[in-house]
Amino acid sequence: MTSDDFLAWGTEDLSAGIRDRRLTSVAIASASLAKVEAINGKLHAFVTVFSDSAMERARALDAEIAAGSSRGPLHGLPVAIKDLADIQDRVTGFGSRCYSDTPAHATAPFIKALEDAGAVIIGKTHTVEFAFGSWGTNYAVGTPVNPAGSGQLAPGGSSSGSAIAVASGMVPLAIGSDTGGSVRIPAGLCGVAGMKPSHGLTTLEGVAPLSPRLDTIGPLAKDVAGLRFLLHAIATDRKVPVAPLPHDQPQRTFRLAAGDLVPVHPAILDRYEAYLAEISATQGQVQTLTLPLPLAEYQRRCGDLMARDAYALLHKLIDDPAMALDPWVRRRIAVGRGISDTQQQQMWQTREDDIAEFLARFGSNDVLVLPTTPEPTRPVADIDETQLPMSRFTRLANYLDLAAASLPLWQVNGLPAGAQFVMRKHQDDRLLALLSDVARDFRVA
Repeated sequence: MTSDDFLAWGTEDLSAGIRDRRLTSVAIASASLAKVEAINGKLHAFVTVFSDSAMERARALDAEIAAGSSRGPLHGLPVAIKDLADIQDRVTGFGSRCYSDTPAHATAPFIKALEDAGAVIIGKTHTVEFAFGSWGTNYAVGTPVNPAGSGQLAPGGSSSGSAIAVASGMVPLAIGSDTGGSVRIPAGLCGVAGMKPSHGLTTLEGVAPLSPRLDTIGPLAKDVAGLRFLLHAIATDRKVPVAPLPHDQPQRTFRLAAGDLVPVHPAILDRYEAYLAEISATQGQVQTLTLPLPLAEYQRRCGDLMARDAYALLHKLIDDPAMALDPWVRRRIAVGRGISDTQQQQMWQTREDDIAEFLARFGSNDVLVLPTTPEPTRPVADIDETQLPMSRFTRLANYLDLAAASLPLWQVNGLPAGAQFVMRKHQDDRLLALLSDVARDFRVA
């Protein structure tokens, strides 16, 4: 068995291998770091790699196993962290050359929770500058490369590096953030699993903010088990159930009408329709959900809230022409300059009304299935940065305060295309259970 063989195992197998001492954390961390060294120069998933501390940590965790102690399913598994969360004595770059050059004084609590659960932090990953962009491009510090195909394909954003790190096999697990789709979009375009948990499930302390009332910390993984291991480790809101609740009403599966998805790549629509037909044949009728507003309008309203919050937090950088920022990110955030405090308050109230209207027709145990993105990835050279199509299907969940996840179920011309599953807030474990069933029953098409 070569070192690369370890990283090809499923997350549950890796975890079990450490616990029953068929594998060691040192072996897995060594394999991960060797792969990072071999291919990160081409893919640019990692901003920085913690080789020494990761190996020291792996040796300590192996000693615990030898002494008969295990911290749980994450014990000894490598995890990559999006570069917007503080790690003590490390600089939080936030995808920018201008955000900070001062090492953090403390580690973000969610990372401490991962470490307490036995994770080995391998390094920090690239992000779109200030986590505001869905293509995954970064014209300030460089754009990472999607490993799903040849050439420089867009990885999706903003958690670009985390998705690439998992998709390329450098790590089995990674953490990103999702304010308007920033976990699910790169998961969909790179061909991995990614989840936007319920807002508030994980503390945002020690995380560089974009829009705190929309921001979420979310897991990316090679499989659903990995999502579950990460999410249960970082969940800090104890009011949220950590195990599935009894089904208090029959689950309804909803779809959107094809016309509500337009414009959408024809092949993605074909995969969507075929998948829905399969569900209908095996599980019963799929109902069509009529949204109160078009997807593009939810996208716009979410984007305005993001821009207003981001501008309030970052205006000194955005308004200073001497700052070497990504020009497209500067432009997106500058939209917030024209939104007054009164308008912002009204926008948040409108959001509450929009949530109530949506939930009136979407039950506590319902699931909505839709594509993760309206099109597959494309070469970076072909991107029109004035257009933001990739978040049109994802911002719905952020704006309406829902839980959502993307699974790599489909392919279009050999490139990944994600299927998205959406449930009500606080239904995270039900969603994970559904994803497990889907991943078991469905063959990638």
